[in-house]
Amino acid sequence: MSEFVDPETGARCHQMMVAMRDGTRLNTFVFLPTDGEQFPVILQRTPYGIAKQDGSANHDVSQGWLPSPVEPLRGSILRGWRNITSHGYAAVYQDARGRFGSEGEDRVYADDASDGWDTLAWISEQDWTNGRVGMSGSSAGATTTYAAASTKHPSLKAFWAQVGGSSIYDDVVCEGQSIEMERLWLWVAKNIPGLSASHREAARTRAGLSEAEMDEAAARAMARYNRLDAARNGSPPFTCSEEWMRLPLADYPDFAVWQPFLNEIITHPSPDAFRAAHNFRNTIDIPGFHATTWYDIFLTSVIAAYTEIEGRAGNQRLWIGPNGHYFIYEEQFWPRDPYFEWFGHWLKDEDSPLLEEPPVHFSTRAWTDDPQSYAANDWKFSNRWPLSEAVEKHLYLTVDGAILDDVGGEGARTYTYDPRKPVATYGGRNMAIDPGPMDQRPAEGHPDYGLVYRCDPLDTEMTIAGPVRVDLHVSSDCPDTDFVAKLVEETSAGEAKLLMDGVTRAMLRSGTDQIERLTPGEIVSLSISLGQIYHTVQAGSCLRVDITSSNFPRRARNTNSGNLTLAKDGHADIRVAHNAVHHGGRVANVVNFRVLPA
Repeated sequence: MSEFVDPETGARCHQMMVAMRDGTRLNTFVFLPTDGEQFPVILQRTPYGIAKQDGSANHDVSQGWLPSPVEPLRGSILRGWRNITSHGYAAVYQDARGRFGSEGEDRVYADDASDGWDTLAWISEQDWTNGRVGMSGSSAGATTTYAAASTKHPSLKAFWAQVGGSSIYDDVVCEGQSIEMERLWLWVAKNIPGLSASHREAARTRAGLSEAEMDEAAARAMARYNRLDAARNGSPPFTCSEEWMRLPLADYPDFAVWQPFLNEIITHPSPDAFRAAHNFRNTIDIPGFHATTWYDIFLTSVIAAYTEIEGRAGNQRLWIGPNGHYFIYEEQFWPRDPYFEWFGHWLKDEDSPLLEEPPVHFSTRAWTDDPQSYAANDWKFSNRWPLSEAVEKHLYLTVDGAILDDVGGEGARTYTYDPRKPVATYGGRNMAIDPGPMDQRPAEGHPDYGLVYRCDPLDTEMTIAGPVRVDLHVSSDCPDTDFVAKLVEETSAGEAKLLMDGVTRAMLRSGTDQIERLTPGEIVSLSISLGQIYHTVQAGSCLRVDITSSNFPRRARNTNSGNLTLAKDGHADIRVAHNAVHHGGRVANVVNFRVLPA
């Protein structure tokens, strides 16, 4: 154990290796306030490093992570130990298993529930805790927080989780039963340098490589990452990149050598016990503060955590602001910083305005083009989400490409989907590539883009508030394919702004482990969830729905093969699909959403 007294604050700081139930030891920093013997505790567990992220000071508690003074809200670890101890809490940081200074192998959240419990049990045995613990974290740190909270350790009294996954596979990695590729590929590659020495050795032994060959694989992986990232600048983006277009996804060169668990992540195509074990929100029953953004990749997962836990246990709060995943780290994002209000109430019995306010607080702007000048004066409170005043609205996609109040005539509209020529991603709820309401006109330039439906220009503005779902009746001449739906605002100036998008894999359209391959000529029904939003469509704009079968690399390509585990498909498995949407009579294709009364 190493010790250090902070000359600036007098905080007492300790480093130690905390043993988990299997004997694996995790690198842990403890920071205690200057005075006192027992304190409430705020624990933060992260895969991003609790000291310098270059790995040069993994066990040096004097180098414990602190946010930049000019960006005090940035980081997977929130608020920093100096701020936390100055408020009278003990701060505990921990490197997740297999990361930076911790032992073991990194299995990307698979061990974070049990390791979270073991760490909470260890804290409970220390003489400096008063038995009341909170947890917090952002992004991956939020997911480790949800994981630990799912274990119901009695010492954990409340948590704060922002822009992270509460059921990481069902909501994010396998949303719509399609692999969410952009975040996964770029995130795994970028985080190879943070893998610990023990993880490296286990991966090296498994791959049968020498130390030098592992170094070479790491260098190649970083070069691949750079090429993958640079592909956003292509014309079109991504789809001309050999790295993005490579098949199979399984055993991806260099990435899978350093992170063997990547293969595990992408080979659970339908709901199973593995995915269910990562549904952390399912058992949480303590007070939780949930925060996200309208274009965050984790938006639906955060909202689902709030909704389910609030319904089961109460005492939840949900804040949603504009823009993408990373805007939450900017001070101007927040109407105010309620972090210490939240923990002050649940860990210290302090009065808090949070407990008097309605539980849902959200920005009425899903996106701002000028984030630096944004002022969080457009937020509203609500007692629930979706808003109680929002009314259901149903519009129909018709055979002539219109969006109307009734079903319209009968017939089919068809398009071709060739996985060798996918439609490129432009915007949406992305994390590692550009998010937001990007113009879809470049995507429409694809010769086999798909189908476009539009309504007449609106006479008055219309505010969409809540979930959006598209119900389709479709067919294909392949045993499987994807159906992608986009909700678009087509402005009077001609811009086609992406509001939201979703996907459903046809042979897994029930959302269960039931496999229902398509038969040529057979018409089947399926639903596509597009997520949730608060957005006002302006008068003079058209509401538009686009139907296609690829959105790459936001979604990995469906090869149309009918093979269950698409991650193992190679180029030889690709089939060209001729897909159709059927209209009229008893066959209705419906856009379901909620709007505020005019």
